Amino acid sequence: MTIALILIFVSALAGMATGFTYRVWALVLISPLIAVLAAIILHIYGFGIVAGVTVITACLVASELAYLSATYLMHRHEISVQDDIDGGPSEQSEQKIRRQHK
Repeated sequence: MTIALILIFVSALAGMATGFTYRVWALVLISPLIAVLAAIILHIYGFGIVAGVTVITACLVASELAYLSATYLMHRHEISVQDDIDGGPSEQSEQKIRRQHK
C-alpha cells in the first residue's frame, strides 16, 4: 500500500511541475510515461491486475488534478467572474488603454 501512495504522490508532483513549466500538450507525453512507469513498479512489487489498474488510474487522476491546480495558481489573477458580470475594470490595469480625464 505504501508503494501505491508513493506513486500517487510522485505522479501529483510530476503533474504540478508540468503545470508550472509547460502547456497542456506536455500531458500527452507525461501521462503515458507515468502509466508505464507505474505499471512496471507495481508489477515488480506483485500487484494484481485490478489493484494495478486502480493505482495507475489514481496516479493519472492525481497528475492531471495537480496540473490543473498549478495552472490555476499561475493564472488566477487573470480569471475574474466579476468582470464578466458587471463589466467593471479589474484590479489590474488594462494594456493599451489610456486614462481619460474629464
